[in-house]
Amino acid sequence: MLKRISYSEIIPEGLLAGRSVVLFDDDLSQKDLEDTQTVFQQTGIDAVAYFNSNDILAGVDPEKAFSNFLIARQISFLIFFSKKSDYSFTFVRFNGKGDLIGKESIAWQQKGTVLKELLMTIYRFAMSNLKKQNLLINNFPEQDIPIKYFTGRRSETYTAMVKSFRVAVPKFGTAKEDTILVQLLKKYFPVKYELVDPSLDDRELERKGFITVLRFIHTQGKIAKKILEYDLSQIANSIASVVLVNGESQIKTIPADEPVFKFYIKHLEYGNIFLGNKWDADQLWHVALANHLQLMRLDLKY
Repeated sequence: MLKRISYSEIIPEGLLAGRSVVLFDDDLSQKDLEDTQTVFQQTGIDAVAYFNSNDILAGVDPEKAFSNFLIARQISFLIFFSKKSDYSFTFVRFNGKGDLIGKESIAWQQKGTVLKELLMTIYRFAMSNLKKQNLLINNFPEQDIPIKYFTGRRSETYTAMVKSFRVAVPKFGTAKEDTILVQLLKKYFPVKYELVDPSLDDRELERKGFITVLRFIHTQGKIAKKILEYDLSQIANSIASVVLVNGESQIKTIPADEPVFKFYIKHLEYGNIFLGNKWDADQLWHVALANHLQLMRLDLKY
């Protein structure tokens, strides 16, 4: 997501007047988040909630649900907090849309090896350049705020509607991936479908006459199951996934923390999602899609 934005050396105007939400990486500790909120409070950065980025940046539908949350809470800024070799904060204005950040967005980024020093750098920049208007700010990072990612019914089946209506299939956007996508659809998906611009939202697809769309989640397996509202009581350190090899079902065990792709069909008007009767996720998108389409063929008796 951050790859499509530009960067500026100027701290965003209004950062100390509007509300913000922090998206943080797995590598950060609870103490990192608490230290950050303490300095943000002193600075006047009103970070009203903290979310793990793996929960939010998992696909089109989770991002749209998150966007609705941001709009309801009147959020102005997103703050991306990560730790690779260095700590990094990226401040960018929320665009009020489902994709969260526009292609023309300009962000302000600060990096450092020591978190407290980095936070004091942000504090000094803010105090020197902006007027502090946020006063009532949380003492601690607010977390574990529930977001309902899907508004319609959830079904662990396949929908026969794919036989009756054109299915919208968003492109990946690169020649190599789109070529593989077309090959898989021709081989395993003998229904009416049309490749579409991945930037089109549900309402735009409806206006073009589509009833359903093929979507996917891409995040850690345990989080993908949580987002898609599977029973989490059986999840241990690994998750069993069905893989089809030469038309035969096999079981593949994937670590629960490993990122996977899970495809599903979504009804555009009602928001119902059809997940299929097997957990068919895989680390590789084209394997996950081949699994899903082949299992759909078997179940719907193509």
